[in-house]
Amino acid sequence: MTHKQTQEKQNNSSDRTRSFGAMTWRTLKDHAILPTPANFELLYTHFSGANRALSERLISYFGQGRIFSSDETDALYDEFIRQDADLEPLDKRTNQIAQVAQGILQQVSDNQNALKGYGDVLKHSVARMAAPTSVESLLTIVAALRDETAQAALRNSALEHELSASTDRINKLQQNLIQTRQEASTDTLTAIANRKAFDAELRRCLRQAKASPTTTFSIIMLDVDHFKRFNDTHGHRMGDHVLRLVGRLLSDNVKGRDTAARYGGEEFAIILADADLNAAMTVAEQIRGRLSTQRVIRRGTGETIGQITISAGVAQHRLGESSASLIERADAALYEAKRSGRNKVCRAGDETLAS
Repeated sequence: MTHKQTQEKQNNSSDRTRSFGAMTWRTLKDHAILPTPANFELLYTHFSGANRALSERLISYFGQGRIFSSDETDALYDEFIRQDADLEPLDKRTNQIAQVAQGILQQVSDNQNALKGYGDVLKHSVARMAAPTSVESLLTIVAALRDETAQAALRNSALEHELSASTDRINKLQQNLIQTRQEASTDTLTAIANRKAFDAELRRCLRQAKASPTTTFSIIMLDVDHFKRFNDTHGHRMGDHVLRLVGRLLSDNVKGRDTAARYGGEEFAIILADADLNAAMTVAEQIRGRLSTQRVIRRGTGETIGQITISAGVAQHRLGESSASLIERADAALYEAKRSGRNKVCRAGDETLAS
C-alpha cells in the first residue's frame, strides 16, 4: 500500500468516526437522552454497527418514538456493553487452547496418513511373499519391512511425545484460563468479587427476576465509616489492612449463591439471592455488629489504633426495576445511615418491612 493510499484510508476512517460521533450527539439531543459517557458509548456502538443486537433493539425503540429514561439507557448499557466487556480477558486464553487442539488434530491426521502408508507397504510385501520368489528377494522384502516398521515406531514415538507435550500445554492453558477468569472477577486487595463481577451477577439476578416474576432478591451497600480520616491519620498501609479485614469478614459471612464484592474504594456491596427485605436487614445488621467488635492493632507494638464500623443501606428489588434504580435506592439508604450517626443499617426510605 502506497503512502497516498494509507493516508486516504486514514482519512476515510476519521470521516466515519466523525460521522458516527455527529449522529450520536444529534440522537442524544433529539431524544433528550442525558449526554453521559455511557449513553454516548451506547449510541456510538449502535451507529458504528459494532453490535447488531443492540442496533435492532434501538431501531425498534426509535420506531416507537420512545422517550428514554436514565433507567432504560442504564439497562441497555448493562445488557449490551458491559456484558461484552466481561468476556475480553478470556478471549486470548480460549483462542490459545483452540489453537493447541487444532494442532493435536493435525498431528493425529498426519500420523493416520503415515499409518495408512505403512499398511500399504505391509499389503504389498505380503503379496510379494505369496508369489514364487528367491531367497534374495525375500531378504530384500524383509529388510524393507524392517526399515518401514522402524520408521513407523519412530513416528508413533514422536506422536506420543507431541501429544504428551500438547496435553501438558493444554493443562497449563486451562490453569491460566481459570486464573484469568478469577483475576478478572476478583479484587486484588480484598480477595472478594470486584465491581465487574458484582455487575455481572446483578445482571444475572435481573434476568432471572424478569423470567420468573416471583423471584426475590435484595442488595446491601456498605461503607467503612470515617475511612478517609483513618487513612490520613494512620497511612494507606493501615487503610488497606482495614479493607482486607472487611473483605475477610464479608467472605466469612456471605456464602452460597450470595455475592459480596468491593464496589469501589471503601464501599462494598452484597447481593442476597432469594432474600426479601427482612432477611437482608438481618444479614446487614449481623455484619455491622460483628465488625463493630473488631479493633485495628498495629503489628509489632500491639497498639490498638482504632475501631472499625460500617454504615449500610438495604433495598429489595422491585419487579421490572433496573440495576441503576436498585443501587440508587440502596445508596440513598446508606447515606441516610451515615447522616443519622453512622454504624447503622437503614432500609430504602420508600420500603416497609414485611410483617
